Amino acid sequence: MGLRKLWDIRRLVLFLGALNLGLSLVAAHAAVLSLRGKCPQRVVVASTLVAVGAAIRIIWMVGMGFTQVVTASAMIAQASEPTSFDATPTTSQRRRWYKHWLWCSRIGFLVTVVQSIGALYLTFIVVSKFAKYFDCSCSGGEDEFGLQTFLACLPVAAWVVAFAQCCVGSDVMAWRSLYHNQDEAWRAHYREMFDYGIREAMCCLGRRRYLSYLDKDEVDSVAALLGDLVAYRAVGASHLEVVAGVALLRERGSQSHLSDDYTPAPDSLLQEASYLHSYAVAAYTGPLLDIGRHPLTFPCVWLHRQGILTFWNRNRRPKLEGDNWWRGHAAAFLQQAHVPPEALVKGRVLQTHKRETVYFVVVLHHLRSVVVAVRGTETPEDLLTDGLGRECKLSESDLLGLLKGSGIPERVKRQVQETMPHYGHVGVIQAARELSMELDNLAEDEDDGGLLTKLLGPGGECTDYSLRFVGHSLGGSIAALTALRLYRRYPQLHVYAYGVLPCVDAITADACASFITSVIYNDEFSSRLSVAAIMRLRVAALQALAADANTDSALLTKLTNQLFREGHRNERRENIDSKGVAEEEDNEDSNEKGKNKEIMRFQTSNKRGEPLLENTAKSIQPGAYADLDLLPNGMPRETTDELRGGNMGSDLQTMWPAEMFVPGLIIHLVLEESYAAASMWNSSYRFLMRQESNKKPQYRAILKDRESFRNIVVSPSMFLDHMPWRCKEAMDEVLKQVKIRSTASLYTPLASELV
Repeated sequence: MGLRKLWDIRRLVLFLGALNLGLSLVAAHAAVLSLRGKCPQRVVVASTLVAVGAAIRIIWMVGMGFTQVVTASAMIAQASEPTSFDATPTTSQRRRWYKHWLWCSRIGFLVTVVQSIGALYLTFIVVSKFAKYFDCSCSGGEDEFGLQTFLACLPVAAWVVAFAQCCVGSDVMAWRSLYHNQDEAWRAHYREMFDYGIREAMCCLGRRRYLSYLDKDEVDSVAALLGDLVAYRAVGASHLEVVAGVALLRERGSQSHLSDDYTPAPDSLLQEASYLHSYAVAAYTGPLLDIGRHPLTFPCVWLHRQGILTFWNRNRRPKLEGDNWWRGHAAAFLQQAHVPPEALVKGRVLQTHKRETVYFVVVLHHLRSVVVAVRGTETPEDLLTDGLGRECKLSESDLLGLLKGSGIPERVKRQVQETMPHYGHVGVIQAARELSMELDNLAEDEDDGGLLTKLLGPGGECTDYSLRFVGHSLGGSIAALTALRLYRRYPQLHVYAYGVLPCVDAITADACASFITSVIYNDEFSSRLSVAAIMRLRVAALQALAADANTDSALLTKLTNQLFREGHRNERRENIDSKGVAEEEDNEDSNEKGKNKEIMRFQTSNKRGEPLLENTAKSIQPGAYADLDLLPNGMPRETTDELRGGNMGSDLQTMWPAEMFVPGLIIHLVLEESYAAASMWNSSYRFLMRQESNKKPQYRAILKDRESFRNIVVSPSMFLDHMPWRCKEAMDEVLKQVKIRSTASLYTPLASELV
């Protein structure tokens, strides 16, 4: 076994080991010669340091290889257990050995630093004191010139070895040779890698509480999801290949275009969405958006928004939970939202517990409205909420507004009730539950209430006022799911979500269209970002790379065929109708014609690495699994015996991620054709847009089907389109055009009468 593992050692590591062995012998010989030649003590010390560093590197390589082998064995043993990834002795062993491997890698970095210091010290001695030490101090006898040449070449060799170590990396064994095609072993490996990386990054950002390892906490869940997303390593695909495929999709991708048969968005909704957009942006009281607006001077701009220069006015600002001593977050919100201090009645900027959300409650008496602004992603805690992208079941309290809301038609209520259970984004659901409790105590309690009940309830300050929830990105998703819980009590509630994340299933998203409006700008990535969409993207990336003529198409096509099973499963949900019944495809013609040809070897593994579905004796045609017993939301039923394959307790949700959709009525802001092509090139450079200020882009606000946002659009502006000021500019431009058209329509009859 041990001799067989020697063949798994990387060839570059063997070459590097030979270099270190040679360097160690040469440096030791130089130290001996320098000592005999009565050279200065510093020359002997520097040569000895180089020799010892090379010897330690060889010893470290042996230990690192052993640690890698044992760590891989622990990962494979964990994947083969029935209770995979639970708190078992094998799990503890996996974590312990992965920690050993991690620290061994860091020790290797320290060894590289020691070798670099030795090379630097020896170089300094040879270069700066060459004449003094070699001509006067060293007495090598007849071989004095050879000793000088020998010592002059030694720093060069030390630097070559140190540089080669940086290029080769710390891994002695190739992980591919240890894990092979064991899917669950790769998942376990990357799960631990992301888990330790996230925890240490959070600690560096001042969140030391995340260093304590807890089973099934949010960091562990996010790491598990990320490990699943990079499981393409099990079929031989590298990270660079996937990135190259995405780059090809970016070249071939195009922005959203305006179709001929579009439905314009209602002007009333667009006008209110444009007005309330400033409150959603004002919720970002940190420096994140200032970095995008003012990349060079953002510290000064942020401190100015925080009111640090007028700290003596702190008593005039409202006190928010978790705000700093000069109440800077309140000052930043008031300045951006352009409201007086007395309008901000409550807010929270502190995030100490799980899924706590930053929010601001504003009372606008002149509009007879109460606005709740929910902040999007700005802190590491928000990133963890985003990363909890798996689906979980929505409880009845989560759907209380749909099941018992007075403004929901009975037909919609019955459809929601009959198609339960429904699913949603785990992180968003948890944050929405916490926010609804914070704002209104218990959403399902008729008698007891919180802040909103005191404001909008009978005898409150804002009786008969409208209630508006606004949020951008993650904030929009949390606002939407919070509204699902509160809509029964507040039928005058309406949500405006900008760049919202896909967070609910299709039926729930359609049912809440009467009180939730999602505004999406052009190609922004967030409204298309779901687990299923990422899985389809990685398949499309490898397919694009395989189709490129400059790549090894045979190898990448094979990888794509093996990965195509992920995309095939998600494509099955495209054929699910409104009742959630999957239509069966007819394969009888192919059997009669004798064209029963094998398309792919379809193999699905459960968490133990054992096959659930494996068909090698007979061919598998596309659509052969159309007869699976699927729920209306696209999830397979847990009682499906065919899916279990005799392996009870398998986690089907890990294999079939439920499709998430953007909630509510969708308003899509689309660039017109004449400006879309130019924007492809100058969207990344704002100064180019300023130079062409006389050519303002033209937009259209249209109603769009949520199915159009299932897949991620890879375009040059997919990230910049998510910036909130772009959405605001587009809405203002559309409203400006509406105003011009309405003014022209008023004067047209008058002009005709005068003629």
